[in-house]
Amino acid sequence: MVEVFNLEGMPVYKYRAQGEESFKISDLEGKGLPCGIYFVKIRKPHGFETAKLLIC
Repeated sequence: MVEVFNLEGMPVYKYRAQGEESFKISDLEGKGLPCGIYFVKIRKPHGFETAKLLIC
């Protein structure tokens, strides 16, 4: 599962992979997110990983 949060910590996008599907950052294009800094939380088999994302 991939979740995208704005700087205020509010979720703005959620993606749940089904089967062998994988998430690509390009999947966020066209989702209507304004330019800015976001945080991406990715669920992995052994925990979570968080990364910063700049959309412009």
